This record gives sequence, C-alpha cells and structure tokens, in this order.
Amino acid sequence: MTGLNPDTCDILEMGAVLDDLENPLPLEELPRFHCYFLPTREGGVFSGEPYALQMHPKIFLRIDKREAPYLYLSPKKMGNSFKQFLLKNGYENDVYHGKVYINAAGKNFANCDLNFLNKQTDLEKHVHIRHTILDPGPMFLEKEDSIIPGLGKCLMRAGFNPNVAHTAVEDALDVVKVIRYKFDIKVNNDEILEGDE
Repeated sequence: MTGLNPDTCDILEMGAVLDDLENPLPLEELPRFHCYFLPTREGGVFSGEPYALQMHPKIFLRIDKREAPYLYLSPKKMGNSFKQFLLKNGYENDVYHGKVYINAAGKNFANCDLNFLNKQTDLEKHVHIRHTILDPGPMFLEKEDSIIPGLGKCLMRAGFNPNVAHTAVEDALDVVKVIRYKFDIKVNNDEILEGDE
C-alpha cells in the first residue's frame, strides 16, 4: 500500500501463497497469485504517504510500463481473478453462496491489508476470508518484548534472513516460512524447513 489509511492511500499489489500444512510442498512449488493494481484516481495517479511512496519505486515503474509478464488489474476486477485462481488450486469444495471460503495468515493482514482489500477491491463479492486470521507475530512473542514482533523479528527468531521485502508475494512466503518453522512442518515427509541464514 501507499500508506496505512485506506481512505487516503492506495493499494498497489496483492499477493497470496497457498500452503497446505498437512501436505507441504517445497516453497518454490507453492501456488501463487499476484497482481498489480492500476491507479483509479482522477488523472491516473496514486495517492499516499511519503514514507510509503518512496518504498516502492520498482513497483511504480513496473505499473507505469505494464512490464511483462505481470498481471495488471483494476482493483474492482481482482476478486473474480483471485476466486478463479483458488478454484484451479483445490478450493472447489469450499464454495458457499457463490464465494470461495478461505483461511488466511499474514503479518498485520487482519488489521491493515484486509481493510484495503475490502474498501478498494471487489474481493468480498467473490472470496470470503474467515475471521480467524493467523498472524505469526504472537507466535514469536518473548517475555521481554514490549510489543508483538514484526515480520523481520519473527524471521530472525526462526533463523531466517530478517530483511523484509515489503512486496506482496515475498512477504507471503516469509509468513509461510515462519509458520512452518513454528509448527516444525516437514517438507517431503523427511526434511524440516530450515532457516536460510
């Protein structure tokens, strides 16, 4: 996003990584959905807060040039694309009243990202995100912490590189890594996901 307020800032991209903790695949094989959003404000511009705008120069250039092979959508046309992706990846039995029901996990997803998706996209028309959203922050809370750790600290405590990309798919993959680490999830039934120090 271009800031934290969905009324004055814009959503730039949406990414999701599907993971089945009972049958985990190697990270590089996990199904991924990713799209960039086209600007919807008058004049074809994005609005936001300076600290957030300066974080995403590559994304702005990519959107401006419509760089291949990425998917570019109007925010109001993303929901059905995501629904079709879910249906192609095993969610055909999770459709109720025309919507695909999913469980979600993400760092700050419930209080930040989901607000943007609900206000600025058509996601709610096509996909129902269940209210019990898993945030890995509390899973990595330690006694001396004064606040719930961010994704970088969760990665560090799990033995991974703590640098957070702040891009949709990379952040989603980081969430998968720390959750798998915390639950000691085995990949290919014999290999535990290890930190990538």
